[in-house]
Amino acid sequence: MASRFAMVGARVDPILNLMQKVPFGASPLTVGSAQSSLDIELPTQHIFVDIDGVLADFTASALRVHGRSEMIDQWPKGERDIPKVLGISRSQYWRAIEAEGSDFWRELEPYPWFRELIDLVQSTAPFSLLTAAPLAPSSVAGKVAWIDHHFPKVEGRRFRDFFIGSSKWLMAAPDRVLIDDAEMLVDRFSEAGGHGILFPQVWNRDHNAKDPL
Repeated sequence: MASRFAMVGARVDPILNLMQKVPFGASPLTVGSAQSSLDIELPTQHIFVDIDGVLADFTASALRVHGRSEMIDQWPKGERDIPKVLGISRSQYWRAIEAEGSDFWRELEPYPWFRELIDLVQSTAPFSLLTAAPLAPSSVAGKVAWIDHHFPKVEGRRFRDFFIGSSKWLMAAPDRVLIDDAEMLVDRFSEAGGHGILFPQVWNRDHNAKDPL
């Protein structure tokens, strides 16, 4: 597990370095990757940050529920479909997770870079969490509890800058950025007029990126 964190954590550095170079009011910046390029017209007015796969380790918890934790260090590169890798149906996969109720989501382990990434995002522009949830009501309750635990109160007020929904591209605008580990969502956000940054993970197309941006 530690080696996996070190590998992915090293690939987070270019994202952090990029954001440090892009303060409010900076001139237009072109960000290129092996797969695509993003022309980001600054200043960025708002940043949306995904939770599962960016801030919290959903995959490790999902594998634990299915008794396959050993798979975390041997995951097939570029493969996002967990049920397919485990050789089970999607209904079997989600039934096991739903059986744990809201605790599954509430107890997701934050990645080691969680705080560093949030601090940097927060210092760059106003931000909101933007996360999808399965159909089970317990998933929404669990996600809200996770947010409440990991984003402490400020001046007595709970953190409320979050949105739960799967159609993330509806939040796109020319001065908005989405950081997400799902290439489909990043691509659709960009196609809708926003600017998507694909957070590198072993299951997406940037799994081999030396410089994920």
